[in-house]
Amino acid sequence: MFFRAAKTSGDLISKGISLSKKNNFKEALVCFDKILDTDAKNDTAWFRKGLVLRELGKYEESLACFDKALEIEPNNSDALYNKGLILGKLEKNEEAITHINKALEMQRDNSVSLYYDGEELKKRGKYEEALSFFTKALDSNPKNVRALIAKGYVLDLLGVPPKGVTSFFDKALEIEPTNVDAYLHKGILHNRIRKYEDAIAYLGKALEIEPKNVRALYSMGVTLHYLKKHEESISYCNKALEVDPRHINALCTMVWVLAHQEKHEAALIYCDKAIEIESEYL
Repeated sequence: MFFRAAKTSGDLISKGISLSKKNNFKEALVCFDKILDTDAKNDTAWFRKGLVLRELGKYEESLACFDKALEIEPNNSDALYNKGLILGKLEKNEEAITHINKALEMQRDNSVSLYYDGEELKKRGKYEEALSFFTKALDSNPKNVRALIAKGYVLDLLGVPPKGVTSFFDKALEIEPTNVDAYLHKGILHNRIRKYEDAIAYLGKALEIEPKNVRALYSMGVTLHYLKKHEESISYCNKALEVDPRHINALCTMVWVLAHQEKHEAALIYCDKAIEIESEYL
């Protein structure tokens, strides 16, 4: 059992973009803030929030948003370009030119641009269209690690057999041996096909590289539950919630683990927390 990324994030991004186009900037900000409240590593939300703040003339706040987007995804050329524009507004002309030139250089790499187009489609649940862009990105640059992982992830969602999926994660790791996402997805995949010991090895590798990776922590909790290591299972779910107490998938995983261990009162507490957070989207 694994929870997919919440569909509400994609819906809210689409709604925020639509509101921005209608110049309803304050309402658009509410959409992006709701996403960031439960998913602080959503670089698209940070980027879109930065664009809205720029339109409102709040250049320092806009700059901070683009910086957050770039901290999460350093190759986001759109964020880099818009950061350059904001630096120009703040009369930091040399820095502005440097950032804009770097962004334009990145955009010349067609593979990067195609990957980001695919990511936008993936976040909106348009998986077959996203797959087409990831494939084109890899045709342009077969060593685009992010496109390899994204293609494997989408193929998994589309029901491709595990062997055809994991090969993309393996290729990514050949190029970038410390890539957390590749190990994470391999772990989740092996859990689903009931190769639990292999799943633990891959998730453990992800956590060795990034000990506070929430998804790897709660995924480890699920795998340990299947191995009937109940205390360890709950411990990993707790660690995930220590990192991010409002993470919906981590909360839902804790509910699932506790319920299956017949700890119903404790499960209800976490269930109420998840419902409270989800209700904020309504």
